[in-house]
Amino acid sequence: AAGQYGDRKFTAMMMAKVFCVHMVSGLRYNILFQDVDIVWYKNPIPYFESQHLDFDLLFQDDGGHTLRYAPYSANSGFYYVRYNARTEYLFNSLLLSGDLIQKTDSHQQALIALLTEHSSLFGLRTKVFARDEEDFPGGYQYHQKSGEYMRKLFAGTIKPYIFHMSWTLNKDNKILYWQQMGEWYVKEACV
Repeated sequence: AAGQYGDRKFTAMMMAKVFCVHMVSGLRYNILFQDVDIVWYKNPIPYFESQHLDFDLLFQDDGGHTLRYAPYSANSGFYYVRYNARTEYLFNSLLLSGDLIQKTDSHQQALIALLTEHSSLFGLRTKVFARDEEDFPGGYQYHQKSGEYMRKLFAGTIKPYIFHMSWTLNKDNKILYWQQMGEWYVKEACV
């Protein structure tokens, strides 16, 4: 595993993510891509297969609305792809953007740049769920100073599909946070 976000191992893992999505896209399947730091509370696939049908891609919001990830702020650790010629071309283009991924230490930044370009040039339709929606939370919600989202989650007043432990410095912190939430299910031999 990577020591932390952006180190050499992290960037190599970003390329592995690009390769696996590209390969499945080439087989003409719809794709639900997710990082390993996600817990499912409900199966999101029926939702993706029945909602927002006019979009090619559906993304979790990253939470960080900085210029680096503008204009979409799409989280590349959890997204759904409807196979079509537009999405296949997008992932072909991402595969050919390895230099940008290496330079930025992030396939997310490269992917967002391509989402913007392909939307403008080829009519790619991308939806990013708003970061304030309750269905697809992540590190943004976990680290909110108010703690409002997490209190609602623990009280059971909201029922998200997944929880993505993004925005976390390293693997040790992710494990600690999952343990604190009572959501760590992996045996030590598997880590």
